[in-house]
Amino acid sequence: MNIAAATDRIESALINLETTIGEPVFDEWALAEKNPEGWRLIEYGGSRKEEFLAEFNTDIAALKDTLNPSQTQIGDFAFSHEGHGTGFDAHMCVGKHIFLLLNNTAKNTGEITNNPKWTQAQIHFAELLETFISDPVA
Repeated sequence: MNIAAATDRIESALINLETTIGEPVFDEWALAEKNPEGWRLIEYGGSRKEEFLAEFNTDIAALKDTLNPSQTQIGDFAFSHEGHGTGFDAHMCVGKHIFLLLNNTAKNTGEITNNPKWTQAQIHFAELLETFISDPVA
């Protein structure tokens, strides 16, 4: 899958999540590649790109142990209950060494999953994951 198609799929899934829950689940996302030199931002969706880039290493801390490309397969995902504020809440591996990072800058994962509609909304997260499993970002 190319970046434009991936962006469309991500945006659509986030709209579906928000519609189901009744509020934004993730208000910011990024496609980032992990390479030997570090992280490379491929695409960003949100309202604070400069701050996102400046605070990336701090914000990724809660998920860093699950973002090792040598131990991650396309379709792997993780949530963090430590991602408060701008700290990332979730990620999924969507291509070889490419991760979709998801964040809610107003709520943490515990607050999001406490919404009684979260169970219904998970289908949209799963559908997005399945999309990347069948057609990874390249």
